[in-house]
Amino acid sequence: MDKLKELFTKYRDDIIKPVAVLLAICIVIPLALSLTNKVTATRIAELDEKNSRETMAGLIVADSFEEAEFKSGSDEFTYYAAIRDGETAGYIFTTSEKGYGGDVSVMTAVNTDGTVKSVAILDVSGETPGLGQNAAKESFYSQYTGKTSGISLLKNGADSDKNEVDAVTGATITSTAVNRAVNKALEYYELIRKETGDTEHGSDTAGDNADTERQAADTDE
Repeated sequence: MDKLKELFTKYRDDIIKPVAVLLAICIVIPLALSLTNKVTATRIAELDEKNSRETMAGLIVADSFEEAEFKSGSDEFTYYAAIRDGETAGYIFTTSEKGYGGDVSVMTAVNTDGTVKSVAILDVSGETPGLGQNAAKESFYSQYTGKTSGISLLKNGADSDKNEVDAVTGATITSTAVNRAVNKALEYYELIRKETGDTEHGSDTAGDNADTERQAADTDE
């Protein structure tokens, strides 16, 4: 025992210093990483919010966009009211549906009369390049402007006056995901309209997405 104490006394600095350094590393590094992650997460959230606001501003002219939540029974979602000159000029919804290779995310601006003001494709990165990713082209998503709930998706030969849109060539699964996402946004609008008691605008029929897509092809990229 005495020899052990003697050895410890002799090599105390050689033992304590490395242990202290290791202990400091074990404490400081996790704290630094935690702080860095928090700062990074905050920065990412701020950039996402900034990008989202810029996208909304490109969809509908407004002085501001007020975030709101809808909760009624099993229905729950977040949306934005576009405010212009102190009045609601429209609503913006972000919806997503399963595509060919992942979720397809869409932002839809809806006028107060229930018609689509404009659409932005937020994410089709999981879809096939040159096929499904073509859903992000204006030639496809611009077809939704002016449409109302229950939009039909056709492989080709769509009649805009009949609330129809053409699918992207060779990418009907992706196109169906976009169509469902837009129709979902219009359904959300209908829920808000009914909740606020606005019976002057909109339609009482949200439409059956499965039925409205019946004429689209079953194959994709």
